[in-house]
Amino acid sequence: MAKKASVRDVRRTNRALLVRRLVLSGATSRSALGDDTGLSAATVTNVINELIDEAIVQEEGFLDSVGGRRRVVVAVNKAAAVVFGSDISEIDVTTEAFDLTLNRLARRTFAFPDRRITPERVIEVLHEQTSEILAELDIDRKIVLGLGLGVPGIVENPASASESVIHAPAIGWDSVRLRGLEDIVGFPVHVDNGAKTTTQAESWYGAARGSDHAIVVLIGASAGAGIVTNGRLYRGFSSSAGEWGHTKISLTGRQCICGSYGCVETFVGASAALHDWTQSEMTWAGRETEGITAMFAAIGAGDKEAERVMNTLVEHLGFALSNLINMYNPETIVVSGWFGDQLAEHYLDDIASASRRFSLEQPGSEAVLKRSKLGQNAVALGAATLPLDRFIEMGWPQ
Repeated sequence: MAKKASVRDVRRTNRALLVRRLVLSGATSRSALGDDTGLSAATVTNVINELIDEAIVQEEGFLDSVGGRRRVVVAVNKAAAVVFGSDISEIDVTTEAFDLTLNRLARRTFAFPDRRITPERVIEVLHEQTSEILAELDIDRKIVLGLGLGVPGIVENPASASESVIHAPAIGWDSVRLRGLEDIVGFPVHVDNGAKTTTQAESWYGAARGSDHAIVVLIGASAGAGIVTNGRLYRGFSSSAGEWGHTKISLTGRQCICGSYGCVETFVGASAALHDWTQSEMTWAGRETEGITAMFAAIGAGDKEAERVMNTLVEHLGFALSNLINMYNPETIVVSGWFGDQLAEHYLDDIASASRRFSLEQPGSEAVLKRSKLGQNAVALGAATLPLDRFIEMGWPQ
């Protein structure tokens, strides 16, 4: 028998509806909030008044009127809280602070060599970065909603740092728990796969917004994906769905970090591109961004080998995307990640053409490829949505 919702549950749900609408869509009137959420005028008035008393929402003037009573504009108080998001990538740890509407306030980056970093060092870096940013912004820890982490691997039990188990061979992690991190930084920490956090950010604010069937591919040194179906992020049985980088498009090729052969990321990741260009495994290890910059410069200077490698990569990327198109029938595919963003800038039409060529005709013609609207640092922004989403649903952390 289903549990009957309590008055408290109903109030929390109503509050979440209104806060989410204001966070995602910006300032509006009380009457428009009622129209958008389906809540009664009395409920909207009561909840908004409570949020104003808590300084989470504030009134910001009036809407233009051609006659009758002017409607008051209400909006999220951006300064009411701060949220952190961190991208633990294959080459660096980037932490950013955001206000309550996810405007970026400050940023710190720590690069590490050879695509290896210990969990203990990550905990130290995250403490240093968040502490430095809090001091820079002169912010009290009491208004910090939490820290979200996007990591390059499978996250079992994506939740708090102490509960999540991280499998990230890209940085040498096997069954890692970031125990003690919450106590060290002094606020809640939420962990999820970086492609999934990016997908949530793209769905909230970016190129996948308004799309109920979308795929966001995250391409950096390696590759991953987030899948949205019926408007919800698809996770699978144990939250490992979206490991697109380890699906196979060949029976041969270089050995992947997962131990297998023929994985997508060994054909379309930045590490793969640099290996094919330089024919060296370690030349750019830990310096992939520098290497890709050099590679694009070489293409601009007429380097035929660099151009050949990039054209081959585009073909493989279209091939890999066609498998997603045939399997999930998305209306939107967003190409993101620091390397993916550069590929989309220069080759989006070519990638789209290749994906259609390898796809079934109907789903291939329906899927629209887009460049990320959030830029190369979308993972940290996406990670920040984790504690923000928790705040929207549950209120201030206890």
